[in-house]
Amino acid sequence: MAATAARNRRRRVELPGPLSGRHDGLVLTLLRDRGPLSRSEIAEISGLSPTTVTKAVAPLVTAGYVEEGAAPGGARIGRPAVALHLRSETLAVCGIQIGVGTAQAAIVDGLGRVVEQTVFTFDDGLPQDEALRSIARRVDEDLLGAHDPVAVGVAAPGVVEPDGRTNSLSLNLGWSDAPVADIVEAELGLPVIAEHNVSAMALAESRFGARASSLAFVYVKTGVGLGLVLRGEPFLGGRHGVSELGHVHVSDTGEPCTCGSTGCLEAVVAEPALTRALAAIPGSEGENPLRRMEEHAPQDPAVAELLRRTVDDLSIGLAAAVNLLGPELVVVGGILDGASDELLERLDLATRARVFPLLRETLLLARPTFGSASGVVGAAAVALERFVYSVRG
Repeated sequence: MAATAARNRRRRVELPGPLSGRHDGLVLTLLRDRGPLSRSEIAEISGLSPTTVTKAVAPLVTAGYVEEGAAPGGARIGRPAVALHLRSETLAVCGIQIGVGTAQAAIVDGLGRVVEQTVFTFDDGLPQDEALRSIARRVDEDLLGAHDPVAVGVAAPGVVEPDGRTNSLSLNLGWSDAPVADIVEAELGLPVIAEHNVSAMALAESRFGARASSLAFVYVKTGVGLGLVLRGEPFLGGRHGVSELGHVHVSDTGEPCTCGSTGCLEAVVAEPALTRALAAIPGSEGENPLRRMEEHAPQDPAVAELLRRTVDDLSIGLAAAVNLLGPELVVVGGILDGASDELLERLDLATRARVFPLLRETLLLARPTFGSASGVVGAAAVALERFVYSVRG
């Protein structure tokens, strides 16, 4: 009852007031990225006139998104400047990551910090609309009764259209043209944007984690997903805004892929494929097949060979992304985040061997900043990007 009442009070699909102003996103972005700034410093950095900055800041202060305080830097001559500080807790959003039968949700503040998180299962055998409603209602019950986020971001597997409304194809979930934003908005009464889950993770790393200007996020789990931020901007390739690294051809053998082809990276290195390959090995039970392979490889030549091929195939995919797009950082998540440092070093070396020399010099490979929370922080980052930090001016 309380959750329903709270949802009804929040029922809206556009942000009113301060966050709809022309220059609000620009001011908030500067405060997010550069810390406390005076009005004159904002004017100097942005190129806006002091009068325009004052007009943009006033409603943000009134709404509680920004607060005034003493400028950092100690004593100074003349009238002391008044610094503006981002009140990140008032800009909190809700991030939802949808997996196959599992979902995570979190309240995340304006600086990408998780305030509260929940993890739950859902029936992925339900029709897609019913599954989305059940996810939204669970998020409402678990989180929104105690929090009042300004917006919601949903990170979903598969192809999400560039307008952030529809999950047009998710092979692993069996969804097609799923109206994600429409359904979640109707249930939660908040503005919603959806994004491909790994693209969302890449954005979170760029804005709140590694903060690299150009990075690729590769997530190996049920499939192999790729998210890209290039020169500070999310990269959306092609008509559907998706980059399918998982369906790069790396092998002439193996089981058929869910896409209908054979030899796709996803079909040989994703968690289900590795789990099936290990099924016949006694005593190899466990959650992460890469760790199981590492444990058994010293005693079992067949496992050692499987591990060698897995690293080799992964390096082909990673090198393809680096050679084509030139990211300076490759973040590897999912089951790769649970691999040992030694295995990641092997993967790093194998990838570098396949990368063009000039790109090789600056390439870094790293684990995700947010670990298992990468998905929900990613979903939140997408909502913050669209509804809070969007630069309209």
